[in-house]
Amino acid sequence: MSQRLKVRSVSSAIGRSMILILFMASLIALVAMVTLFYSVPDAKAINLSGSLRMQAYRMAYEIERGDSVLGRLAQFEETLHAEELQETQRWITPASLRYTYGEVLSQWQVMRGHIAEQTPRRYTDNTEQFVSAIDHFVNQMQYHVEFKVRMLALAEGLGLLAIITIAWFTVRFTRRQVVAPLTQLVHCARQIQRQEFDLTLPPHRDDELGELSRAFATMADELGKLYRELENKVEEKTAKLQQANDALSFLYSTAQQLHAAPLSTRTLIKLLDRAAAHQHIDHIRLTRFEHNAMPVYLSGRTGWPGDLDAVASFYLQMDEQEFGRLDIISQHPIDERLIKNFTMLLAQVLHKDQTLLQQQRFLLMEERAVIARELHDSLAQALSYLKIQSTLLKRSYAKGQQDKTQAAMQQIDEGLGNAYTQLRELLGTFRLTIGDANLGEAISVMLEQLRPQTLANITLHYGLSDTDLEAGQHIHILQLIREAVLNAIKHAGATLIDVSCATLADGSIEVQVSDDGVGIGLARSAVNHYGLSIMNERASKLHGLLTISEQQPQGTRVHLTFPTSLTRDV
Repeated sequence: MSQRLKVRSVSSAIGRSMILILFMASLIALVAMVTLFYSVPDAKAINLSGSLRMQAYRMAYEIERGDSVLGRLAQFEETLHAEELQETQRWITPASLRYTYGEVLSQWQVMRGHIAEQTPRRYTDNTEQFVSAIDHFVNQMQYHVEFKVRMLALAEGLGLLAIITIAWFTVRFTRRQVVAPLTQLVHCARQIQRQEFDLTLPPHRDDELGELSRAFATMADELGKLYRELENKVEEKTAKLQQANDALSFLYSTAQQLHAAPLSTRTLIKLLDRAAAHQHIDHIRLTRFEHNAMPVYLSGRTGWPGDLDAVASFYLQMDEQEFGRLDIISQHPIDERLIKNFTMLLAQVLHKDQTLLQQQRFLLMEERAVIARELHDSLAQALSYLKIQSTLLKRSYAKGQQDKTQAAMQQIDEGLGNAYTQLRELLGTFRLTIGDANLGEAISVMLEQLRPQTLANITLHYGLSDTDLEAGQHIHILQLIREAVLNAIKHAGATLIDVSCATLADGSIEVQVSDDGVGIGLARSAVNHYGLSIMNERASKLHGLLTISEQQPQGTRVHLTFPTSLTRDV
């Protein structure tokens, strides 16, 4: 029964209350209208019933005077039987009112009989009694009208009280069942806005707000779960980003240490210790694979526990070549991706170290080849010339040819001087090329050494990039410029010697030595043809073209053009 009476819909309950209030108001209005409708004839009925007394007295007065009362009689009966007075005989009229009206009608029949029998004295004697019956009828009508007015007021009062009661219960019901839950839901919504998901929701009811409360609770639980999941994901992502940042910092610092200085055993051990501390590794060991040699083992500060097998091994590979292996023993999980990147850095550095070592060996061999070639092209040929002159000296001396002997001795003396000069020039050249990696600085130093040997003004215009030239080309350019400047100093009698080096538009190299001396035509007999042949040989080794021409109005120009490695490959 209680479940049946339970309100299941707030809107339906409020709607029923409004309908009930409307019904009560309509009922009150209907009662008032019906009461007023049936009360309209009452005033006229009271007026007519009151006029019956006056007419009864007037007929008595006219009877005593002996006048005819037939007109008055018809008027009295018309009034007595008026429709308004007939309404008092309906079933809804009180019985007392119907009775008194019946008494008036019955007494009137008696009074009318007195008039018809021509007994006026009896009419006048009974007039007071008849008027008393009329008065009683009037009073009953008045009581009936007053009763209807009181009933109307009572009905309206009860209806108004019922409307007020229903409205009060409706407002109270709305405040408890609608306003309070909605206020609490608004408070819960603000809590959710502040990311507070422990809510105090309205008690569950079987109505719309109960459904809304349950839906709100479900939504809050889902939002709480989602928010906690997002927080966990954010924390997880933050932890992963922090871990990635630590890994990148470790790899960056490792790369810096590996490339900041030449690779050494001490540096590798420090990096192994840093890797062990970063990944909480118990034991770590690096095995370097040397070419045609026994492997080299490097371990961290904790050392390597005997012949135990490694828990994890990572090979240092690059370009399908193995440079070593990294062995790890750890009770904690390790970041394999980080260790692989770490081993990749180690492999790159070991590869770079081997490459640099090979390059150094190659450069050393190339420099030895350059020295051997320079010795062959200068001192070896000079010694061969001296050997020939020595043979000629022996023959002249054996034959007693004093003139030829003297000439051979002079040639040997000049050859020794030239050989000694070439040796000093070679020593100076090798010192320049070894001590000065920049070709422009080497040429400048070389020209400074030659300036004391002449009064001519020697200028240099250098416009080459070090990346345009190979290491083996430096010595040929330097020696060719030296030979050309020495020829200008010794044979041209110049006051200005200009040396220029530039890169042409097609990428080839141009080297030019010009002077304002006597010119190649006049000095050709004095120029060492052996030096010119050496210059041509150097130009051919540079895959270039050497031309020696006269300038106008005077002077000589030595011009060399040769391609770089890039333009030559094209």
